[in-house]
Formats: sequence, structure tokens, C-alpha cells
Amino acid sequence: MYKRHLLASALVLTQLPVFADALPTVSVEESIWPFAVHHTATTADIHAADTASALQALAGAAVNRNGGLTGIAQYRGSSGDRVNVTIDGASIGSGGPNAMDTPLSYIPASQLASLAIVRGTASVSEGQETLGGHIAATSYQGEFTDSAAADLNGRIHTNWHSQNRGSSSSLQIIGANQNYKAGFSGSYDHAEDSIFAGGNIDSTRYERRRHDVFYGYRQQDTEVNIKLGQNNTGDSGTPALPMDITAIDSDLASVDASTQAFDMLLSWHSSYSDIDHTMDNFSLRPQPVMGPRQTNATGRQVAHKLMATRTLDNSLIRIGTDYSDTTHHALLTNPDMALFEIQNFNHAERTISGVFAEWQQSRGALSWELGARFNRVEMAAGEVSAFLGAGVSGMMDMGMMTTMANMLAMAFNNSKRHLTDHNRDLVLKMAYQLSDTLSVNASLSHKQRAPSYQERYLWLPLQATGGLADGYTYLGNLDLESETARELNLGLDYRTEDGYLSLQTFYREVDDYIQGTLYQASGNMMIDNAVAMFAAMMSSGNPALQYNNINARLYGGELTYGLQLNPHWSLSGSLNYIRGQRADSDDDLYRIAPLNHRIALNYQQDQWSVRLVSEMFDQQPHVSDYNREAKTSGYGVLHLSASYDLSDALQLRAGIDNLADKRYRDHLAGYNRVRGNEDIAVGERLYGTGRSAILGLTYHW
Repeated sequence: MYKRHLLASALVLTQLPVFADALPTVSVEESIWPFAVHHTATTADIHAADTASALQALAGAAVNRNGGLTGIAQYRGSSGDRVNVTIDGASIGSGGPNAMDTPLSYIPASQLASLAIVRGTASVSEGQETLGGHIAATSYQGEFTDSAAADLNGRIHTNWHSQNRGSSSSLQIIGANQNYKAGFSGSYDHAEDSIFAGGNIDSTRYERRRHDVFYGYRQQDTEVNIKLGQNNTGDSGTPALPMDITAIDSDLASVDASTQAFDMLLSWHSSYSDIDHTMDNFSLRPQPVMGPRQTNATGRQVAHKLMATRTLDNSLIRIGTDYSDTTHHALLTNPDMALFEIQNFNHAERTISGVFAEWQQSRGALSWELGARFNRVEMAAGEVSAFLGAGVSGMMDMGMMTTMANMLAMAFNNSKRHLTDHNRDLVLKMAYQLSDTLSVNASLSHKQRAPSYQERYLWLPLQATGGLADGYTYLGNLDLESETARELNLGLDYRTEDGYLSLQTFYREVDDYIQGTLYQASGNMMIDNAVAMFAAMMSSGNPALQYNNINARLYGGELTYGLQLNPHWSLSGSLNYIRGQRADSDDDLYRIAPLNHRIALNYQQDQWSVRLVSEMFDQQPHVSDYNREAKTSGYGVLHLSASYDLSDALQLRAGIDNLADKRYRDHLAGYNRVRGNEDIAVGERLYGTGRSAILGLTYHW
């Protein structure tokens, strides 16, 4: 397999770059399946600390932004657990119940080798649950050489931003020969609170350290790679959520092995993550009226994947099995009251055992792929309890609140909590080469996703919702069914030596789509009163929502293009449209990106590279009534960047993000939850960051 860029090196974009975020490249992986397009960004092109920021420049992708390091990946309107995200081939379960530590937060942008989105429907071999798409991030771990002599190399990479006085730096040292490689990588990210045109965005500071060691062995057709790492996040704000990060301490490990046997390529991947997560509502923001709260959460995950690949004449067959087991705990406390405890989640376990098979075939101008997967998803949770205090505190009868909380806990404990889903995925992809420059593609898929642990096991009305950030409290639902999506993709690709044009469209129907709807009275007055009381207390009077199955549809598409104007100038861009609607009522889905267009004018000559980028976002009037989602206005921003290669070893970079210091609100940004900010009231949507000078350098040796 090899990669071929669609255009000459002067035109390295097929998506619009955003200087503060990413400069992507789009490549076509050409093998038996010649049209498996991946939209890709590399570490040299990303200037933000958060890797998720790079998604904003890739076709169909966006970011639900809850904090400086808390960017939730969105693809074609799906986000969170619906989008499969892997880091070096491993999925990482978030340590906390509100996705403050999103999967992409575990790979700092300065350590990134590539960030790739599989265009359209993901193959069944890509991951266990890929209903909303597949995103793969890989870190740079060096390469084997062609010589027995040892070779030592390294890289220093750093960027600085003025608007939050932020810096992101990394160091990598790697030694390798033809049979062995070993290395170390470390990075540090830090920033103060952000600013916008007209004020401050409180509780947006962040701090993160990442350290890894890795080792590789290669002998003939056998290769083994081992990686051990730690990711430590310090005080980091999430103003769209009710708490901020005070600590996330993570131990990570992975092993990859492959060898040739029985005319097949056998590959094995194992990964482990152990995450301790602490958050509170008083360290980085003024303490709310309800008093201080702190949550201690843990997440543990073990995953394995075994796959056999057999190459035949013009075809390829993959069969495999995979397994993942994830366990979560979360305990809510009050630092001013030692006995105060709400056992939010107790040993909430989710185990997936999967088998899959995939057949790819190419005959002349026609290529196709057929894949099938079966997943057995088992879920269980331990008993829960709560103690909120005794006597009267202010206007609150803490004894009564403890009694009512434990009524909900008892109802949960007496329920059937060990649940099993049997899910199936089917994928058919086809592509036809009409000429040397024009091809068409299509795919049909049937995919399923079991509920998350929050969607099933959230027994008390709380805002532990995987980062929804809508200000509502939610209740889980033990009766939820798995989501079932049926999707059609149609597209065409046109490319010449001087340009390219790609139009991709999709239509997806989702039965049993999981969304919060107004809590319906159970008939037990004591239970219903308890739900209403805690919902009002935890979300400023808003009623409780409960996760339920509805029907939904999403549709839209992406138009990407590029043109080499002359040897030095090129133009590239992408136009993205997504619409998400309920199919069973007159309402729209929550947090869907509006129509947007990104266009870049690029100049490159000798050691110089200059880029002017324009982002344009339409208004978003199609919002969710159930979530009381606020509409947003359209806006446009400009970014300017330049780089200069002083030598083959040293590159200098400079630029200005948000050149005109535009005041705007990104529709996917959350609502401010931080009291005491005179510039953004509680409940208002957060502003995008203001003008920022950016400086950077990369040095290789």
C-alpha cells in the first residue's frame, strides 16, 4: 500500500486550513480498494494544543467545544460515543462521566503523526461501534532504517499564542536501525484564560503533560511495537460544564504485533488505560450558591484485537475478533461536609465481544467491499447510595433530600442492571472509474450502537451526560434499545494534474436514536417528586430530561476542491452542509454545525510558504426545542500564516489568527456556566477567541 497526493507538492490542501488549528492533506490509499479516501492532518500543520482543533478543517468534521482541551469530535452531525476515535489503534474510554478528557485529549497535537477521518461509511474492521464514523490519530514513534548501524535523531516542536499566553512544546528522541527502534517523547501544554473581542472567557486555562517511551522490533515479516505512556492534565477549565478539571492522571499502554503465517498477515493489538479524574466547581471559578462539589471518577479499559488478512488475485479478505472491557466509577462529594456522598456510578461496566469479516475485490474499473460484524454488548452496574446530610442547611432540609435520593437509589438497585445487546453491522461499498479523471462511489450500511453507561445507569438527575453541555439534568433509562442506522452515501471524484473536485452526499435514518426527552411521570408520586426536586436544584429550575429512544434522520454532504493556479499559487476549500432532524416529531437534533465554507489561498516558493484562510459560517436556525438550544448568527473570520525553512533542519512560523478580531459565537461552543464574568452572562453561548499572534519553530537533528 502506498499513498499518492492528489496534486503537486505546492497544493497540499483539499480541505480548508485554519491557521490556529490545522493544515490538512488529503491522500488516496491505493491498494485493492483504490478509493478509500482518508482526510488527514499532520503534526507540523497543527498550531493548537488540542488535537481535536484540527478536525475543524476536515470535510464533514467539527468540534463540540467545552474547554481548551475538551473538544468532542463530530462527524456528519454525530458526536460522542457515536464516533469511533482511536489513538495508535486503541480506543480510550473517558475517565469522567462528562467527557472532559475526550479521546483526542490523550494525544497532544505536538506529538501527532497524523489525524485521519475515513470518508463516509467506516469499514467493519475499523472499530467495534462506528455508527457515526471513524477517526484515527497516530503518534510519531520513529521508523526502522535500512542499515544495521544505529541512527539517532530528534525533534523539538513549539508554538506560542498571544491571546491566552499559551504554549505547546514537545521533544522526541529516537534511536533505530533495521531491526530495533526505541525512543522517548514528552510534551507540555499551558495557557491562561482566553480572550475575545470585547472581554474575557473565564475558566479556559489549561495545563497538560504527556510522556511516552516506545520500543520496536522487526525481523523479516515479524514486527512488534510496545508503548508505555502517562498523560497528566492539571487545572483546566471547561466553562460549558458545571465543573472544571483539577486533575486527570492516566497510565496508558499498547502492544502491536504482526507476522506472516499460512499465506496470511496475522496482526494483534492490545491496549490498556487506567484513568483517575478529579473535577470540582470552586477551584477555577466562583463557588455556586449550592456550595462546593467535587467528583472523583475513574475509568479502566482493556482491549484486544486479532485479525487475519489474506491477499488473493485482485482481492483481499479480512477476518477478525475484538474485545473491550470498560469500567467506570464516579463519586460526588462536598468538601465542606465529610459525610456528603452521592455514588453516581458504581462499577458501571460495558463489555463488547465482536467478530467481523471483510471482502474487498477489484475487477477492471469496478471495485467493491462487503463487510459484516456481530457485537455482543454486555452491561452491568453495582448498587448505588447517597447521603446528603441531616438536619437543615439554609433553606434545605438535608435529611429529606437524603431520603428522597435514596428512594431513587433503591428503585435503581432493585432493577435489572445486567443487560445484553446483540448488534449487527453490514457494509457495502462500491466505486467505478469512469475515466482517468472521473470516478463515482456509493455505499450502503446498516450499523448499530448500544447505549453508553451514562445513558443507561444515570439514576439521579445530574449533568453527567458525556459532554452534552445543554444545562439540563438527565436520567438514565434501563429500557433503552440499541440505535440502528441505515445509511446511503453517493459521491463523485474528479482530479487532474492541476486540480480536483469531490462531491460526497449522505442520507442516514436512525431508529431508536437516543436523546433526552422530558421525564414522564412514573406513577409513583414519591419518585416523581424526587426527580423534580433534584432536577430543579441541579439545573436552575429546568425540568429533568430522560434518555429515550426516538427516530431521527441526518443528511447532507461535502464539496471539496483545489486548483493549482501556477507553480507558486494554489486555491483550496470545502463546503459542508448537515441537517439533523427528529423523524417522529417536528424538531431538530441538538448541536449540529451550520452550513460552512472554508477557502484557502496558498503561496509557496523555495523556503517560503504563506497562507490566507477565510472561514464562513451561516446562521443556524435549526435548533433543538427539547434542549432549548439557542440559535446563532452567521459570521466570517480570516487567518494569515507564514513559514520559512532556514535549513533542512529548522523551520520558523508566524501568523495571526482571527485577523480582524471578529466577535463571534461558534454554534458548537457550549453555554457559559461560570458565575461572575461581566463579559458573558451565565447561560449565554461562549464567544470564539479573539485576535492572536502565533509564533513557532521546529528543529530536527
